[in-house]
Amino acid sequence: MLRTALALAALATVTVSNANAAFISFTDPAAAYSFVVPVHVSAINVLVMGGGGGGANGHQGGGGAGYLTAGTVSVTGGDTILVKVGAGGSGALGRPDNDITGLTAGGMSMFGNYLSANGGGVVSGVNASGQHGSSGGGGACNAGSQGGAGGSGGSDGTACLGWGAMPIGNGQGSYAALLALFTQNQITAGAGGAGGSGSHAGGGGAGGILINGAGAAAGNGSQSFSGKGGIGYGAGGGAGGYNFTVDYSTRFAGGNGANGLVYIEYVDAPIAKVPEPASLALLGLGVLGVAASRRRRKQ
Repeated sequence: MLRTALALAALATVTVSNANAAFISFTDPAAAYSFVVPVHVSAINVLVMGGGGGGANGHQGGGGAGYLTAGTVSVTGGDTILVKVGAGGSGALGRPDNDITGLTAGGMSMFGNYLSANGGGVVSGVNASGQHGSSGGGGACNAGSQGGAGGSGGSDGTACLGWGAMPIGNGQGSYAALLALFTQNQITAGAGGAGGSGSHAGGGGAGGILINGAGAAAGNGSQSFSGKGGIGYGAGGGAGGYNFTVDYSTRFAGGNGANGLVYIEYVDAPIAKVPEPASLALLGLGVLGVAASRRRRKQ
């Protein structure tokens, strides 16, 4: 069932101190949302971020963050716009060999026909690069440690610090100018996850987006020495890594990517009219006058 996005507690439309401003966020990939434009609103700022890519198993690159796009959209009051949030991709399963199974890319997020953003990518094969996205996943080590950390704020992932460094994941470039559109909350880039350690280290997942310092987080690889997931909506999962001192045969499982985000701020919401002090005083005198008149009639 479509959910109307106005006045729903689950979606938490929030009016801030400036009566001319409001915002709303969508974070559930399982829901089919419909956003109804408030009557007096003609422009909105929209941020769309895809779901984060899952982390690979073994010594592979970390998950890429979902791609990000944002802009000002002209709308008409009463319009209904479909909204979809991309799901985070699944991390690859642990295996006794280098095969990669169960790994999925992040899902696409959409704001009607206006804006869309693909999910973070996944590795295409053994010893492939870190996964690409709005920020790139960290590179893995073919031997040694430490694995590369995931990127943040649109940057590439970083390279493995050990021997046999594999390619890093690419980011889309700095998106600071896009985040600057939004003023009702502090929208910031989440940190990328640290690379793993062990005999053959996996890369860390790329960072996503935070709202006032809070948001989702991608999954870490399955072991304490695995790559860590990035922080924020749309962040990428950490790679599982391989450590023959712990288990000679297993390429450990990667972490899941974080779900994406669609975030909206009203540019020109109607201003709530508040009576001025003089008007309130006159209203109070009027009420007192009516009360006095009633007492005289009773007497």
